[in-house]
Amino acid sequence: MVENPAHDYDDEIDLREIVLTLWKKRWLILALTLIAALLAYAVSAWLLPRQYQATAYITIGQPQVRYTSANSLLFLPATPDIRALPELLMAEAVLEQVAEDPRIAPLLASDEARLTGKMQVNMLGTTQLRFQVTDTDAERAATLANVWAEKAADWTESAYGLGALTATLDTQISQTQQDYAQAQSALETFLAQDQRPVLQSQLNAQRDTYGCLERRVIAANALLKRLGEMETRLIPSDEPLSLSDAILLASVQQDVDSLETCGSSATILQSPSPMLFAGISSTRGLEVIVGYRQSLEQRIADTRHEQEALQEEILKLQVEIEQLGYQFAEYARQRDQAAALYGQLTYQQALVENVLQQSGRVAHVSVEAVAPQRPSSPRPAVNAVLAGMGMAVLVGAIVLLRANWSEPK
Repeated sequence: MVENPAHDYDDEIDLREIVLTLWKKRWLILALTLIAALLAYAVSAWLLPRQYQATAYITIGQPQVRYTSANSLLFLPATPDIRALPELLMAEAVLEQVAEDPRIAPLLASDEARLTGKMQVNMLGTTQLRFQVTDTDAERAATLANVWAEKAADWTESAYGLGALTATLDTQISQTQQDYAQAQSALETFLAQDQRPVLQSQLNAQRDTYGCLERRVIAANALLKRLGEMETRLIPSDEPLSLSDAILLASVQQDVDSLETCGSSATILQSPSPMLFAGISSTRGLEVIVGYRQSLEQRIADTRHEQEALQEEILKLQVEIEQLGYQFAEYARQRDQAAALYGQLTYQQALVENVLQQSGRVAHVSVEAVAPQRPSSPRPAVNAVLAGMGMAVLVGAIVLLRANWSEPK
């Protein structure tokens, strides 16, 4: 028995039959396709709101000039990782700066306060970022894109470039100026109320008095020595003193009287009269000498007490003058320190400005956005073509399914 090599291909797709089926319904497919295309075009052209897209670009780089000499800054700005910037520049803090900008705030309506839905940033190559803003107003879209790009460049500069250092220096210089003004004012107030000259004058007077008292003690001790010599030489008796002893005793009395005052003008004394002690006996002369000696010893003791009191007052005055001197030195040090720091900061500020002038910024707006003349969406022609193609495919599929279902099994 010979087998029939023919096989049943009922399960295979017959392309000719499909084409014939679609051809029979070509007018229906064409009509529905045209209707869908026209409806899509009409809706896109007249019903859907027009959207405009504005684009700005910033370039990311690194300054070429680096000051590394001994008298210059050792600050080297780092090149930012451009792959991380798109997400960072979409942060709420950056977008708030954009929304609060005086050029943007009047343009935003209450229902458009959030900008994330109409703003997009992406990376182009390794050195550029593209900022795209889609809005129903072309001018507003361009303004938003430009302000966003400016804020993004400023943020990048402050985070990775010299901008942060510049802002820090400005703040420090302002604070240093305030510190200098306060220190200078405190120093002037101190000098206006400075008691050191008065205290120094009092200290000098106390020292002079102390010196005078010391000289009194020395003079009193010298008189005691003279009286001691006379006392050892005289012999108690009823015989009158010799003229020389009487004159000597009179001069001792005059010297004792001159010890009464200290620090005043010298007292002019008359020459001792030998008649003062003339005719007294040697015994009486010894009694006078004993009385003088006791008086001088008491005078020396009282003077020592006065010196001790003066030493305490002198020490207090010295301590007070030293404390005031420390205060003056501290005010002057704070003033001089603030002045020196101000000079250093202004010098560093000049260096940073020189770097920025010669090497530029880490990030800068390379292309500004302009108001687009044509809307980016909707696109009526493209939408009509897509709608027509979709309708043609849909109607063709329906025709084939109906034809397949209507065939006998």
